[in-house]
Amino acid sequence: MVNDATAPLCNTLRRERLRRMKTVVIENLRKDFRVKTRQPGARAAISSLFHPSYSTVHAVSGISFEVEEGEALAFIGPNGAGKSTTIKMLTGILFPTSGIARVLGRVPWEERENLSYEIGSVFGQKSLLWYHLPPSDTFALLQRIYEIPWAQFEARRTRLVDVFEIGELMSTPVRKLSLGQRMRCEIAASLLHSPRVIF
Repeated sequence: MVNDATAPLCNTLRRERLRRMKTVVIENLRKDFRVKTRQPGARAAISSLFHPSYSTVHAVSGISFEVEEGEALAFIGPNGAGKSTTIKMLTGILFPTSGIARVLGRVPWEERENLSYEIGSVFGQKSLLWYHLPPSDTFALLQRIYEIPWAQFEARRTRLVDVFEIGELMSTPVRKLSLGQRMRCEIAASLLHSPRVIF
């Protein structure tokens, strides 16, 4: 039973347990894709319509790791190594073929909607920003999507604009920004709702 005398101790124990909880846990995570294949030429194309053949591509082959709160982890590898596929599984976009993954204690592909309020993500190939609009418009849209109270949103936006030095970019259409400018705006946008984890 928690009373006024024991409440501080309980709160301290709860914070300590949360601090020790792993932010990301992956055990033997695997993702295979079934890909249609065919030989070149017209005859092979017609044949593949009636008798398609498939091969299996092992995009992620049984990786395991843990990340604690406050840690940073970098994936480095050649194209096709499974970096983006792993991140897509951790954000709940893709289901794994097998293995276990937990982000903030949640299974990403089972609790994607709830998890989306606690994580942020930036993908180089898929922009968070609307291409023909200035970043300020996307920021305003994200405020509504994440239901951020207006005063909190204004304070966060101001802080992020200052930290990433994007004040002069906020009214420029995204299509006119350089890659570096766009990425600074993307990262700032992904932090607007104060995620606990950013991918």
